[in-house]
Amino acid sequence: MSDRNKVLVVDDNPTMIDIVKMALESDYEVVSASDGREGISMAKTFKPDVIIMDVMMPNVSGIEMLRMLLSDDETRDIPVIVFTASHFDPSTEMVFKVERNVKSFLRKPCTVDILKQQVKSAIDSRKNTI
Repeated sequence: MSDRNKVLVVDDNPTMIDIVKMALESDYEVVSASDGREGISMAKTFKPDVIIMDVMMPNVSGIEMLRMLLSDDETRDIPVIVFTASHFDPSTEMVFKVERNVKSFLRKPCTVDILKQQVKSAIDSRKNTI
């Protein structure tokens, strides 16, 4: 069992999952899911310290997944970083930002440094509320 913090990456793009894993696996234990439904299941079993998730996914969308996480006692306090290539108007981005578990909203592509900083910040915010 690792003492490292756990990150769950939920994205339907396998290349993006690989990129995020490569960026984070030296510092974190990283697992992935390919859609929101699998992401919910993984969140319950893996108990990540942070979830990085896409918006547009098959089966269960990003906003549906966020709300499912919030409705479950086991997952409601897991911080989420929304990481998407989708281009939304500012009001759509605000739909995500008002969810209590969303800590940041990143647009793909972003630098590895920004991603790492946001993951660390999200994990630190959770530690400060426990």
